[in-house]
Amino acid sequence: MPTVADIITEYGAYYEKSGQNKNRILKILTQKTETTEIMSSAKTDETIFKFAKGSVTSLLQPFQKAWTAKGAVTFKPRKIELAHMKMDFEEWPDDIEATWLGFLADNNLKRSEWPLIRYMIEEYLFPQLRADFELNVAFKGVQKDVTPGVAGNPIDVLDGFQELLRAGVADGTMNQVTGIGTLDENTIFDQVEAFTKGFSEIYQGVPMTVNMSKRWERAYLTDKRANGFYQISGEGQINKKVDFVPQEVKGLASMAGSNVLWATPKANMVHLTKKDINKNKVNIEESKRQVFLMTDWWEGIGFGINEIVWTTYGTGSGSGSV
Repeated sequence: MPTVADIITEYGAYYEKSGQNKNRILKILTQKTETTEIMSSAKTDETIFKFAKGSVTSLLQPFQKAWTAKGAVTFKPRKIELAHMKMDFEEWPDDIEATWLGFLADNNLKRSEWPLIRYMIEEYLFPQLRADFELNVAFKGVQKDVTPGVAGNPIDVLDGFQELLRAGVADGTMNQVTGIGTLDENTIFDQVEAFTKGFSEIYQGVPMTVNMSKRWERAYLTDKRANGFYQISGEGQINKKVDFVPQEVKGLASMAGSNVLWATPKANMVHLTKKDINKNKVNIEESKRQVFLMTDWWEGIGFGINEIVWTTYGTGSGSGSV
């Protein structure tokens, strides 16, 4: 419900008509979605998305007339589990009527149809849902079991990329790139180049983003300028490309505070949604002048093949937060 105590303290517990409107309600910017935009997205009706990783052994051999069979095709199961997430929000619209915010009230007996409700949904609730996912889930999330009857935290919703990288490094299925040292603003340009040299040669020619925090993205560009690279992109900035390879740096808001670098082809970063239309819809109920807003959907992220993920996680340059 709205916290209007400060409004009442400053402006009084009464409504005055002095020309105030929504333009006088200033709002801090909320973080937009970034991480899922670099991924391959798909919709599904499943809560566990099952697929297989196929591989084949060497087949080529010198010719001889005798039959000498060689090689095998192997399929291994893979899955990405989608997490069920929701928003439950309740509101007492009457709390704002006898205040400076009273212009958001209405004569309609149905409080759910007051301007306040639509205004809060569009300007605060939906933007905050996107910010919660970007800043607390996409990279930093660690899924936890719910406590019955207690509202959980965004970070508890699902395992984000940091947790996936940790698990992949721990079980040896991902490629840990070592030897580039602790990230440094004066050497980050060379360190990113050294990181991409750690990719297997067959993938060094594949377009990828080298994902990092926005702090390190800016440091990379600054160090690139300091090294004499003045080629300017169409936006009037030094470009983000890594020399001689089709890779470029990508700063993500979700990685704020992290020293980790990681990269994989876009097709290998999978973003799955079920009932994703509900991310922009709410069910509105009203009971005895109180309004209840709710929505829920399923979402999951993961890697198709761990073996084509490269990261500094767990090394001196990527063992945790700044």
